[in-house]
Amino acid sequence: MHGGDIYRNNIHFDFSVNINPLGVPSEVQWVLTEAALHANKYPDIYHEQLARDTAAIFDLLETEVVFGNGASELIMAICHTFTPKKAMLLAPSFSGYEHCITGAAPDCNIIYHYLREEDDFALKEDLLDKIKDEKPNILFLTTPNNPNGLLIEKALLDSIISLCEEQGTVVVVDECFLTLTGKEKELSLAYNIRNYKNVIVLRAFTKTFAIPGVRIGYAICRQSLADAIKRHLPEWNLSIFAQMAGAECLKHQDYISESVRIINDGRTYLSAGLRDLGFKVYPSDSNYILFKCDISDLKEKLLEFNILIRDCSDFKGLTKGFYRVAIKQHNENEGLLSAIESIVKG
Repeated sequence: MHGGDIYRNNIHFDFSVNINPLGVPSEVQWVLTEAALHANKYPDIYHEQLARDTAAIFDLLETEVVFGNGASELIMAICHTFTPKKAMLLAPSFSGYEHCITGAAPDCNIIYHYLREEDDFALKEDLLDKIKDEKPNILFLTTPNNPNGLLIEKALLDSIISLCEEQGTVVVVDECFLTLTGKEKELSLAYNIRNYKNVIVLRAFTKTFAIPGVRIGYAICRQSLADAIKRHLPEWNLSIFAQMAGAECLKHQDYISESVRIINDGRTYLSAGLRDLGFKVYPSDSNYILFKCDISDLKEKLLEFNILIRDCSDFKGLTKGFYRVAIKQHNENEGLLSAIESIVKG
């Protein structure tokens, strides 16, 4: 299950999806409208402009960037590329990895490394021992992790990658939410991808620029890996809408800076408000918050206020009572807290 199921509910405020609270930049919205005028043409099969502009940001070759119809398509292509016999996943974490592994490699043995609640679901060094023992063919990591929003400490991530490089384990590092933490420049592996033999970095325009309906993501890796992944993708997998919107998004770094400021302020405000209501709130570095409460039907009760949140009970490692909320504009955050307070007070 994922967030964003607005099609079966009457929703005014969707806190279940973790997209940029500033919404779609106006220039990107305009380009999407303009793209409709080109709908009678095939898109560029090589994504030439988009690839050139994206590669320039990370000082890469265009051939070291692979584009997909959202990061989800790339995850499936990666799983088809390597058809692993043994994969390792964190729990709780994004369920899409398991979905793609079981689809591409149905006989794969999936090993779960459970994050502990007493550690606030932070990744710890005991993962290193598990990697040594299990020797997986592929490891999926998410930084910041979903649903709790914590970044992986840089020193630990470096140790994990070093060990996996020694063992020949492919490491997929999902950075789709990293830009919105404000720590992209210091923590992203994409800027040094040539230092790694078996690392694939996943990124997406979806969250950063609030365009989940457009579907555009990309992977960054060595050219040999990129070439292999491309063989498992369909031709023309990006629409002309995705190509034009993506190229425009890359021009608006000031939008990202303002977004990070709003997210940081909103996270502080929303975390404090949820704690004041008596909930257990887990620390986050990102644009969403994981919390726990005794109200087992909080999601259903909030639907009466036309508010949608993410029930996290279907995440491996979590149970009923865990919820995730996105950080939105201040008036929306206020509305969420007000609705929850009404529920708590009965």
